[in-house]
Amino acid sequence: MTPTQRTATAWTLLLVLVVAGTSGCTRFLPEHPAPPPLGARFDGDTLVVKFPMCPTDEVRRVEVYDWDAAEDDSPVALWWASDPTVSTIREDGVVPLWTGEGFTHHIAPRPAATAATTLDVSYTAPDGNGVDGVLPLTEIERASLGEGEYWTSDGPRTATEIDARLDCGTGAPNS
Repeated sequence: MTPTQRTATAWTLLLVLVVAGTSGCTRFLPEHPAPPPLGARFDGDTLVVKFPMCPTDEVRRVEVYDWDAAEDDSPVALWWASDPTVSTIREDGVVPLWTGEGFTHHIAPRPAATAATTLDVSYTAPDGNGVDGVLPLTEIERASLGEGEYWTSDGPRTATEIDARLDCGTGAPNS
């Protein structure tokens, strides 16, 4: 092997290692913690979402998308509402979907909302940050929930338990 061939082989090997190290071979890197799950329950026919909130958090806008259509280049919101007028929405993160009650601005749910089986629900705070999560409606409907409990992806939890899983300035989410 000539010196030029050895150099080319070394550069090729280095390139392969760099590409492999940055393309999903991350089992040796610490994982980013997932945000705490949001909660949801049906109060009669109303789907109520509980976003995890710290005491200083504030909801400014809520958006709902069809999770199954999220691969579209420009998914259209099934429903949105902004500028909450009540503290249970704005400060506590308890949001009844589809009605617009408790918000200054909202749209009527789009017809596709009735066909959606899995929702992507998010809130945005005044600073642009927020939380989102996926809600499988069939699982929520079938969940056996006690008084004041919400379905979450890791089992029933109260609003207080959902909020307690957040990192509110301590450096890491609680479990």
